[in-house]
Amino acid sequence: MVRMDKKNICIITQCSLPIPTTKGGAVETLVEYILMENERMDKYHFTVISVEDDQAKQQSKQFKNVEFIYVNQSNKLLYRLVFQMYRVLKHMNIYIPFSLEFKKCLKVLKNIKNQDMFIFEAGPTTQLPALSKIIPKDKLLVHIHWDGMGNKRKDKCFSYLIPVSNYIGEQWRKNTGCSKQKIKPLYNCVNIERFDKIITEQEKKELKKKLGIPEQNRVILFTGRIVEEKGVRELLQAFQQVQYDDVTLLIIGSANFGSKTNTPYEKEVAKIIEASPRQIIFTGFVHQTKLYKYYNIADIAVMPSLFQDPAPLVCIETQATGTPLIATRVGGIPEYVTKDSALLIDKDKNLVNNLADKINYLLKNPKIMETMGKEAKQNAKSHNTKMYYKRFCELIDGILTERLTIKSQV
Repeated sequence: MVRMDKKNICIITQCSLPIPTTKGGAVETLVEYILMENERMDKYHFTVISVEDDQAKQQSKQFKNVEFIYVNQSNKLLYRLVFQMYRVLKHMNIYIPFSLEFKKCLKVLKNIKNQDMFIFEAGPTTQLPALSKIIPKDKLLVHIHWDGMGNKRKDKCFSYLIPVSNYIGEQWRKNTGCSKQKIKPLYNCVNIERFDKIITEQEKKELKKKLGIPEQNRVILFTGRIVEEKGVRELLQAFQQVQYDDVTLLIIGSANFGSKTNTPYEKEVAKIIEASPRQIIFTGFVHQTKLYKYYNIADIAVMPSLFQDPAPLVCIETQATGTPLIATRVGGIPEYVTKDSALLIDKDKNLVNNLADKINYLLKNPKIMETMGKEAKQNAKSHNTKMYYKRFCELIDGILTERLTIKSQV
């Protein structure tokens, strides 16, 4: 039974992956963190529109403060074709206004009543005009995880923007001319307990042996896809300039070098690896629940993003493990670290040399790495799931109060 004093909040997902998160998804996981913390705090009643999944339906029964409404997923082949088309057009800065599931979502929304607020969760902003025909502007919030390609038409459709970083909020403001008061940042979080784990020295030795890493070698870790925007090529080039021989570069991510489907970028990366006199190891995919083991054998983590990364979760995960971080000063990254938990470098023509210099600097100064690791763990605590829910509640309650104030003044 729903308490009458609870505020009703409807979360509109992209309907591409189910909630509860039986099939992964970064955004879906963030939504689930809020729902789980709310079960403990018993503050709001949520309605969540998600895509149908038998396992998710079963797990949804554990939530007492959530009504899940599932829409049927379209034919899988058709879905894949549309998704691939969407990705290709996205790289050309062209966005398809509707997904097949979103049309179904609109039909569902027409029948949802008595909501205090609707949150459009990380969907394409081209869908906002359609939503605005169903949801009153003062009740619609937009939680955005990228720059959103904002314009004045989209900006008129909703009342508040919830970006994952101030950087993203400022990008929206530049494109739309909206007021600062409309922007309410909500920083991302991770399950800190999943990464803040220690393995024994013997387990470290065994993992290094399994990976083929000499026991005495220090490890530089990269986690991510082998794509240009992640700066893998620049990291490999910088790795060749490391002044120490007892170092291994460990890359957690797939690398199908040698296949006929390789892109020109992958071929270039493969050539650098083939010519490298130093050890470079690819693990392939590693599930999040096991990542902490690999961080335990890492001395330094590197995140050389070449694009304006809005708010990478890897940044928080790395700090949660207490691993010193070297990252580029792009997007929202500076907002997720402190001056003592990470070394930031500019993304400019000197990137490779500067990256190598920072790696050499840390390898030469183990005490500084130890201090950075402690600060990193401390900073990560401000991005745990409880803090995320707390900030979410403050944001929602603040908006509701502002809305009441505006109505009373009219």
